[in-house]
This record gives sequence, C-alpha cells and structure tokens, in this order.
Amino acid sequence: MSPSADARAIRESLAVNPLTVLTSSPSQLPLEALTAELVGNYAVRIRFNDGHDTGLFSWKYLHEIDPTIEK
Repeated sequence: MSPSADARAIRESLAVNPLTVLTSSPSQLPLEALTAELVGNYAVRIRFNDGHDTGLFSWKYLHEIDPTIEK
C-alpha cells in the first residue's frame, strides 16, 4: 500500500477491515510506466503517468511479481 497522503483513508479502512474492497476510479487513465532509471545494481526507479516516482523496485521484487522475467 502506498504511504502517500492520498492513500491514507484506504490504509485506515484496511486497518479496521482487512477485507476492504479496493476500487479504482473509472475517470482515471490506465497506469503506465513512463520512464525507468537504474539505481545501483539492485533496483529501478519507475516514473508513472499518475505522478508517482519515489518508489524503488528491486530486481528481486520484480522477478517475484513476474517470474517469467529472465534473471
């Protein structure tokens, strides 16, 4: 879950009820990666079209979410 301020209400709902259904707004554009920047030998910083660009995605994590990616 994003630590951003705009996700605070969702985090609070999940703390009370972990089975909270997360919905998306139909008015939002589909999420797209705009750029990717290497961070050392261990991660990638991805800038998304919704403005988020502060997360680091380790190669280990990326492989876990898509095991078809070659190491």
